[in-house]
Amino acid sequence: MITKKNISIFEKKIGHSFKNKEILTASLIHPSFTKDHKIKKNIIHSEFERLEFLGDRVLGLVISSLIYSRFISLNEGDLSKKLSYLVQKNFLYKISTELSLNNILKFSFKKQNEKMNVSILADAVEALIGAIYIDGGYKSSIKFIKMYWGPYLNVQASNLQDPKTKLQEISQQKSKKLPAYKLIKKNGSSHSPTFTVSLKVLNLKQIKARGTSIREAEKNAALVALEMFNASKTS
Repeated sequence: MITKKNISIFEKKIGHSFKNKEILTASLIHPSFTKDHKIKKNIIHSEFERLEFLGDRVLGLVISSLIYSRFISLNEGDLSKKLSYLVQKNFLYKISTELSLNNILKFSFKKQNEKMNVSILADAVEALIGAIYIDGGYKSSIKFIKMYWGPYLNVQASNLQDPKTKLQEISQQKSKKLPAYKLIKKNGSSHSPTFTVSLKVLNLKQIKARGTSIREAEKNAALVALEMFNASKTS
């Protein structure tokens, strides 16, 4: 819900106080909300998509500049791999969960379409970056992107693989079996749910993990399993 109090809390989280609150508001109202609530298409509706377009370009430029400056020994191909990983929709969705964007963004949650929800929240991150750029300029955009992408810039290329894919490859190699994920609980409202999944793999004890989507919960479970597997190799 977009309220003055929520806006103030959100601005502290993103490290930017908007001079023009209307720009921020426009980035927090997804077209799916206006469509499903039969709100007449207006400037705010189209402005989200314009901000998303701009934010995508700003993010690409900032990340490209950061990794170019930091990793002077990487060739063009390796730089491209890092860039692709850091701007892909799944990673943007990860950032949206760190921002708790689903708690303030106005959008229509699709119960039966998880991919659509991931895409919506990823698009909202780009719209937010576009809004920050319009309101505060390039320096403000860099500050925000460094704050949330910075911790991931040093991730090695070998670790860029999706954890579920990596775990599946290890499981098939070691036991000839696929990891078994199972949804065991769903809490919260339809707009802001929390899912809990269990995972059985590689003779490890049963793992439980949570996320704001089944996809995220399964990824978190896979990460725990990989940590347990790596720990068992060194013990």
